[in-house]
Amino acid sequence: MIIQLLLLGILLPLDVAQAGELEPWQAEGFGDKLEFSAHAADLEPVFFQPIQGDRTVVLLTEPNAGEGTVHPQSEIAQGDPATAPEGMTPRQGTPLHRGIPGEQPFIPQRIPFRPRTDVTTTQSKPYAASPAITVMTPSGYGAGWGSAGFGLGLQERTRFTDSSDGVAGFGIGFGNPRENIGLTVGVTVTDLWGDAFEDGSVSLKLHRQLPNDFGIAAGVQGALTWGETDGGTSGYGVVTKRFILDEPENLWSQVYLTLGVGGGQYRSESDIEAGEGTVGLFGSVALRVAPPVSAIAEWTGQDLTLGLSVVPFRNIPLVISPAITDITGSAGDGTRFILGIGYGFTFDRF
Repeated sequence: MIIQLLLLGILLPLDVAQAGELEPWQAEGFGDKLEFSAHAADLEPVFFQPIQGDRTVVLLTEPNAGEGTVHPQSEIAQGDPATAPEGMTPRQGTPLHRGIPGEQPFIPQRIPFRPRTDVTTTQSKPYAASPAITVMTPSGYGAGWGSAGFGLGLQERTRFTDSSDGVAGFGIGFGNPRENIGLTVGVTVTDLWGDAFEDGSVSLKLHRQLPNDFGIAAGVQGALTWGETDGGTSGYGVVTKRFILDEPENLWSQVYLTLGVGGGQYRSESDIEAGEGTVGLFGSVALRVAPPVSAIAEWTGQDLTLGLSVVPFRNIPLVISPAITDITGSAGDGTRFILGIGYGFTFDRF
């Protein structure tokens, strides 16, 4: 059961990206602090200087007048010399914009913007994936059409045994959770160390992204099963809220709070053993320690799990989530090490 839950947090590393945290290259404020955008070189604004024929009101400062004194000279460009105010000596030289003999007339030129070289920018391309915000429980976020991923879950040993085990899975998103609703479908194969592919399940999750960084989801873990799976079928509902503390490229930038309720494997171990048809509460707190790292504390409905989620490579959507579970002793027979590995990818939106 635990190993099936583990796959939830790492099956789709792009889940959080779908929730609006990341957009390719425009993500997390990257780019909006650059002095010029990537398209600046394509802009060619025209800088005009009035030439003969323009009707422009120009203010000229007279050298003998008091400081700040100006006199309007209307329609200077039409070729009529300006008359000096009474008591003042006419200004020497040619009227404004009137050509000087032998001098080439001014021709407006198209001058493209040039990026400033005296400004140093430290922004860089964001990570291809976001670290997970849960370890074994579902979140209110999910993948939409165009995102998919593979996952691998491992545990040092299963509860009440000394045998290790593992699961593998594939997940894909449908719909658009930002505009209407999204559906995430996950296929899990259990017992990798035994009769692989003989036991497994299909899980479904409907989700919607709401304003103010809320995400809400309802799903069924193990909606369809085959072979022998110890997780059974577990329905749940869950809400996730993101709190922004600082710029995303800084340390300690975000906090995710997740709270959910579910039956089946989300109930306490004592209720499961007694066969009571109750529901259980689960939840997690994830702190974005650094752009590629999250620290996670999670209550699975049965016991406490503490872990990290790391994106080790900037350009590869790989997420690694090591954790220790069954910490309080309220379930199982002692603490155990678990590990989740997820790889997400996107494909063209047809």
